[in-house]
Amino acid sequence: MKFDELLEHTAGLRWNEPLERLAGARLQRLADPHGSLAGLRQAAGARADVAAEVAAAFTVGETWFHRFGEQLDAAALALRALERPARVWSAGCSTGEEVYALLGACLRAGVDARALGTDLNPDAVAVAATGVYPQRALRDAPPDRVARVFTLDGPQVRVKPDVRARARFGVHNLLRPAPEAGFDVIACRNVLIYFTPGAAQQACEHLITALAPGGLLLLAPSDPRPPVTETLEQVRVGGTVLLRRAAGPRRARGAVRDPLPVLPVPRPVAPPALAAAPDLAQARQRAFVSPHDPQAQLDLSRAFLHAGQPARAAASLRAAQAQLGARGESWETAHLRAQAAQMQRAVQDAGGEA
Repeated sequence: MKFDELLEHTAGLRWNEPLERLAGARLQRLADPHGSLAGLRQAAGARADVAAEVAAAFTVGETWFHRFGEQLDAAALALRALERPARVWSAGCSTGEEVYALLGACLRAGVDARALGTDLNPDAVAVAATGVYPQRALRDAPPDRVARVFTLDGPQVRVKPDVRARARFGVHNLLRPAPEAGFDVIACRNVLIYFTPGAAQQACEHLITALAPGGLLLLAPSDPRPPVTETLEQVRVGGTVLLRRAAGPRRARGAVRDPLPVLPVPRPVAPPALAAAPDLAQARQRAFVSPHDPQAQLDLSRAFLHAGQPARAAASLRAAQAQLGARGESWETAHLRAQAAQMQRAVQDAGGEA
């Protein structure tokens, strides 16, 4: 079985040659007991456990604390209406930074929350369970948020015991049904972008099913969006638009008492295969809060372009390209560079200089 077939069948991941080069060291370690990469492929085609190890070798494993923090703050604000402890799930949590950032947002909002973090890669899950990270994982995070969750430990930071006690972790494949149900918030951000369209749709169905009525689904701006249906609707919390599992069949506004204090948003969500164009005000705020995040700069460039401002779109694109040029090779960097190349063509077509 070829790697592209194995990845799609086992984990729904899209294969490309740069991805295989980046996974080279991991694959070689897995191949040693089987004699060669060909032997590894043969074993993966015959054994589900080996196939899962190969798929995990291709996972991105790149994240940082408080990424897209406005989403976490909005979700925590909505959870304040609950009169019980909130249950949250970080699906595709990698090394766990998102789990602790979500718990930190809940604690700042006065919400008693318990979190589950899952990932396909058992090595990443093991790191998440330790709660120990290099200080670079906190880049762009406001100091007050860092202080609520972490303590400094030399060149590293360590999750505080009271926060760590609220989290648990496990290995899970998003192509399979959720390990639990009834979650008030599910975050699955910058995960579905690496899936084939069919696998992304299947994973979304599992995520929505795992939400409690009124529960919130958090996706990244670049992730494919599930369609608005009878069970999924857009809602606004403060200045942030999120997705929510409807509390029941659609009725006239006000006829259903929602468990979370959010209001319907009238405009539709983009089709599943496309990411919704970011709101310009939100994109500006995200780029201001996270000036060194190339994804934030790309989203701002896209927002300027949709607003008919190609010159400003080109400036934001150049900022993203400069940041990407300073990065080492990684799965996420390869994906962001592909986004940047696509944006460059769009900006040039609109008359901007990129």
